[in-house]
Amino acid sequence: PGAPVNPVPADAASLERGAELYAINCALCHGAKGEGNGTFSAFLIRIKPANLLQGRAFTDSDGYIFQTITDGIEGAMPNLRENLDVRARWDVVNYVRQLQGK
Repeated sequence: PGAPVNPVPADAASLERGAELYAINCALCHGAKGEGNGTFSAFLIRIKPANLLQGRAFTDSDGYIFQTITDGIEGAMPNLRENLDVRARWDVVNYVRQLQGK
């Protein structure tokens, strides 16, 4: 099976929740604007956080971002399935898309 399809409309409520959740769970590494330059990124020597405004995070589907948040990336990013429920993960996806100008 492929990546899931985003079932959550990117309305004002979703984007507001996504912004709050991103600030808490993602910005420390990915930066406030998604550029991969969060305050914690300076301490990561081997693998730097992704710039969410380019590369796979920009070109792949909402489902790809959702799965990355859910499962993490071994050795690079923790999974957030216990931190964020399914709806919260989709809200973060919608917010990341807003950061990307999509």
